[in-house]
Amino acid sequence: MSRSRDLAGARGVARRLLAREALDTPAATASGEAMQRAAGRVFDDLRDAVGGDGIDALLDRAIRETAKEHPAVAAMRRPDGPGTRLDVGAAIEAHGARETYAGLEALFTALVDTLSALIGADMTRNLLHLGDS
Repeated sequence: MSRSRDLAGARGVARRLLAREALDTPAATASGEAMQRAAGRVFDDLRDAVGGDGIDALLDRAIRETAKEHPAVAAMRRPDGPGTRLDVGAAIEAHGARETYAGLEALFTALVDTLSALIGADMTRNLLHLGDS
């Protein structure tokens, strides 16, 4: 199967990750706090499974894959070591809430797609605490 075999599935998972924090539509993008919570929760879940270096590698790859189409993604990156790896507020200031929402969705899609290719879709959903639905 090609790498793009299940981008629709990965995008669906990304949307569920955002919806967990009441960000189920782009109109809800006014809440930078909710986007930051969504990012924090995803990275906490993944850090528990792959460690700090692993999440850094996954994040760097996802940013490379999405930043050209979604410049807000590059504005989110915080290179200052452990802790918060994305600063959604900086992206909102630079690109607006709608662009930041779209970028965060694309970033989550890239993360899910990469992880699904490495460990499978079911395990990826489990790591992200999304269960089997």
